Amino acid sequence: MKNEPKLKDIAELLTLYMLRRTDFIFIICYSLFSVFFFIFISTLTVPEYDSADYLLNARNWFSDKDLSSSIRPPLTSWIIAGIWTITGENWIIIKYVIPSFSLAAGLFLYLHLRKYKGGIFAFGVVALTLLNAHVFFWSTQILTEGLSLFFLIMTLYFIKSDKKNYWLLAGIAIGLTFASRYPIAIQAVTIFIVESFIRKDMKLILRALAGALPVIILVTFAVYLKTGTFSGAIPEDTQFSYPPSLFYVSNWSDIWGYAFLFVPLAFLFKRTWKDKYNYTFIMWFLVALVFWSSNANNHQERFIVQFAPAVYFLVVLAIENITIVDISDKLRRFAISR
Repeated sequence: MKNEPKLKDIAELLTLYMLRRTDFIFIICYSLFSVFFFIFISTLTVPEYDSADYLLNARNWFSDKDLSSSIRPPLTSWIIAGIWTITGENWIIIKYVIPSFSLAAGLFLYLHLRKYKGGIFAFGVVALTLLNAHVFFWSTQILTEGLSLFFLIMTLYFIKSDKKNYWLLAGIAIGLTFASRYPIAIQAVTIFIVESFIRKDMKLILRALAGALPVIILVTFAVYLKTGTFSGAIPEDTQFSYPPSLFYVSNWSDIWGYAFLFVPLAFLFKRTWKDKYNYTFIMWFLVALVFWSSNANNHQERFIVQFAPAVYFLVVLAIENITIVDISDKLRRFAISR
């Protein structure tokens, strides 16, 4: 009997040690990745083709000139214009600022998953996401990929929180996801709908709507006032076909890497379905995949950037279910049982 407190203390210390060690390793790897990330950006000598539209739109948004491309969502250009009011028109500054949102997305994804799934699980998901070739490349450009990914992760971060007031912030994040890249709002809304069914709390739902709707209306109204119309995409990209294309599944190795082989396995374990927390990521993955696959003409690897976290969440979940190596959780249960 005398040794029971000691065993409990040892288990608690081991748990704390594992968590701290994982955090330490993450900080080191995240810092090294950030350095490599910005070194790559420093080699870019001219903006990518589509980036020019956002830079030109930034100059024209608050003048009497027409936008270079009216279908481009405004938030990226607004951020650029805001920075330029302080620094002057300098695209070099912008090429470092906009990609920073991708790094921030990885950090908040880790902080969120660490709280609910453990440090090792969080590290695996974030590492696979940021190291994906398509996520990495398109996040380094002055485009909407990294910015929309950031606000999508913030939607997840706030809406999964135990703090009820965060649902208002989640709604604002949904609106800003729409403002950063119109179609990605579908993924943010998916996260919102799934969590609404899980929580079944009308007050939380109304708070999220109170945050999202004003932002979406404001953005839509601002674009309409500036351009005289509102269009979320060019006409040929709004055509959908049935059955969905198999482009993203057929090219899985080039898009996701061999880690994608674990995704189907995640659905085979009862542990996956027992935890309602997983449902958000499952629906996030399925809705995004079906949406992009249903487009009749336009299929690109870059469209996977925003739901890469959901894919790699299922990958790590499958590995955890196969190996049952949830060390931190095991140690916690051991400490409690003692």
